[in-house]
Parts: sequence; structure tokens; C-alpha cells
Amino acid sequence: MDEAIIFRMSAFSEQGGRKYMEDVVEITIEYEPTPSTVEDYPKSHRHGGQGKAECEPTKQTNDQTLNAETGPASAMWVESLSNENSGNKNEPVLDVKVAEHVVDTRKSVAFFAVFDGHGGREAAHFARENLWDLLKRQRGFWSKDHSEVCAALKKGFIACHHAMWKELPDWPKTITGLPSTSGTTASVIVIRGVHMYVAHVGDSAVVVGVKENESDITLQALEITQDHKPELPKEKERIERLGGSVMKKSGVNRVVWKRPRLTHNGPVRRSTVIDQIPFLAVARSLGDLWSYDFYSGEFVVSPEPDTTVMTLDPKRHRYIILGSDGLWNMMPPNNAVNMCYSHDKMVGPKGMSCARRLGCTALLFWKERMLRADNTTVIVLALQERGGPPIAMHRDEIVVDMATGIDHVPYPGSPYNTCEVPKAEHEDGMFYGDDEIYGEEHEGWTCLEW
Repeated sequence: MDEAIIFRMSAFSEQGGRKYMEDVVEITIEYEPTPSTVEDYPKSHRHGGQGKAECEPTKQTNDQTLNAETGPASAMWVESLSNENSGNKNEPVLDVKVAEHVVDTRKSVAFFAVFDGHGGREAAHFARENLWDLLKRQRGFWSKDHSEVCAALKKGFIACHHAMWKELPDWPKTITGLPSTSGTTASVIVIRGVHMYVAHVGDSAVVVGVKENESDITLQALEITQDHKPELPKEKERIERLGGSVMKKSGVNRVVWKRPRLTHNGPVRRSTVIDQIPFLAVARSLGDLWSYDFYSGEFVVSPEPDTTVMTLDPKRHRYIILGSDGLWNMMPPNNAVNMCYSHDKMVGPKGMSCARRLGCTALLFWKERMLRADNTTVIVLALQERGGPPIAMHRDEIVVDMATGIDHVPYPGSPYNTCEVPKAEHEDGMFYGDDEIYGEEHEGWTCLEW
């Protein structure tokens, strides 16, 4: 097996002052299925069908006793960092793998996603709740062939987008009575072994902090994703080919929503007056079903992601940052990776996490510029070289060793708040109750608080 990576993980989110926008994140770490269970997936399940597969995990709560004949339990964090009170949704969940074959507990897969919603919360929440399951059901997702994995990521994004059609009648209508215009960006990374797969639509972004030489005193930012802006030649050509257009509003290029005038009744004819509204500032997203073009059968705002695969080397790649545009509009990528780097050097154990430091700094910049803050969400993974020096744990962080499986995630509440690498196994695991898994709310945001 390829050597797996070790990383510290932290997350931060603040909704800012944007009324109809909402950021949510998903963080899931679980076991990979064995080859036999992958092959046993029904076709409908692999391609996003609604049927239950025999090998799919069944949800159980913490107080239930696990059958000794079942596979190991995999811990799942599905963390919504929005301001609203989500009740029992923040409770940790145990997924029990029911399979005839022994599961390799030393293989884990990690999924991280940032969804920046617009036009309502529905699309972002639907993507958070469904995208990961749809991705791992696609044929080729568990392949060792990188091209097959990337193709599966694209199919999973499109399957999630199409699944929103069924939900559209239940989503709140606009104030003018039209179907919901809810949509969301999606920046996703999947870590398996030493490989990181990235899929992306919209203007959230993934950045890696790289240290080329040990003598370097700063990091270089490697931008893994490119914002899908309507004015980009490739995006503009695609939009116009589908009969759409791009117009500026208040200095920002937007995809135009062509819709019949609100006073129109009856079928749309050639004589029908069509309003052209500069509407959306991204060229790709999940949701935004208003952009469907009936002549071509395609969406002007495309759900198809750009995909990338990268081999991680902790000696060179020090930080992975997923952030919404609320971060990147205020902070260039180079500044972000070096803020994390200098923060870890200066701040001792139990200090502020890198994710919170980035998020709070971005919010401060919004305030200094006297602008209404955009919703700002950050996930930071700080890669650790195996066998390297002890990690100084900040109070909002946990350490994950992908080589030893989820059962061996070190419990972060130790008196010294540090973690030796590699870490000895913990018999007591990580689930100790709700207040040790999910955090308290602080001044309008919720964070992983240990």
C-alpha cells in the first residue's frame, strides 16, 4: 500500500452579511470498501440510483451495540458551519460496514468540500447531504486509474445536479412566484493514500502551500483550481454556443437569465417579450436550474467540474486550503499559505487554528474596507511528514493519520495538546460525547472546538 499522509485539520465559517447566501462544509473520513464490495454495487447504485445496496452502510447511533460479526465502524464528520441551529444534525454518526469479507481497516478515504450557496440555502444543503454518496457510487471512483476516478467525479457532480430537479418543486419559490434559483459552488477534494483528487465548479478555490527547498523562508502558493468566471474565453464561448449571453452589472460580468416578462401568461411564443437579466457571477455551479436551455438540452450554467489529481509529498506540500470567495476576495493565495506557515511557527499549543486565523483575518479586511462581508468559509489541512517532530495541536484541530484508519484518530483533548507522529493506537477511540466532537458557537460562527 502507498504510504498514506498525516495532517492536522481545522475549519471555520462565518455567514457575513449576505442574506440569500450560505456556506456549508462537509468533512467525511471513512474506510474504503474492499474490491469485492465495490464490484457488488448494483448498477443503479453506482450511477446514483435510489435503490439500497446490500453492502451500503446502515446508520446507527452511538448508544447502540455493534454486532461482533459486522465490519468495523467508520467515523463520519458531516459538519454544517452555518449560523442556524441545526438541532440533532450535528450528532456524530457511526457507519457500519456490513460485508461478507474482512475490511482492510488500514485504508481510509477523506472527503472535504466547501459549498458556497446563492439564491437560497437549498442547493448547498442538498449537495452537502448527497454529493459524497453520489460520487462514490459512480463506476470507476474506486479505481487506481486516475482518469477513471476523475471521470467518476464528473459523473457524480452531474448526477447531483440532475437529482436537484426532483427536489425543485419542494424548494421555496422566488418572491415573484418563480421556481427557486438556488445554486451553489462546490470545491471538493478526495484523499486516498498519497493522492489528492480535486473537483470544482464556481469560484471557491483549492490552494496548496509548497516549500521547494528547506532553506526557503516562505511558501509558494499553487492554485489547483481556476474560478469559473463568465468572462473567461472558454466559458463565454460555451455560454454563447448554448444561446446564452454574458452582461456586466455594476462592473461584474454575469450570466444572463432570459425569462418571459413577469406579466406574461400562457405559452412562450416568438412574439413573447423576453427580459434579459444579468444574474449570476459564475459560469458553473450545482443547481441554478433556471439556466436550462430547452433547445440544446444543456445547462448554460454548467454543473460539469474541472478535475485534477495530485500526488502529495509532505516534504514539499505543507498546507491544503479550501476556501470560499469570501476568503480569496480579501486574501491572495500566497498570503494565505504563508499566514498559515508563520502562524504555526509563532503560536503554541492550544492557540487559534490556522482556519480560524485565515477566516478572522479575511473578515477584518472586509470590515476595514467598509464592505458588507461575504460569507467566509475555510478548511485547512496542515500536512505532517511521517516521523517528523511532534505536532503542536491548536485548540480547534484534530490529527488524522490516513494509514492507520479512522479508529486511530488521536483524541485531541490530551493535557499537552500535542501528537507524536506516528502516534500509538488509542484504545478508547474518538467518540466521547457530543461536546467533544462538535463545538460551541462563538460570535456568529461554529467551529470544530476541542
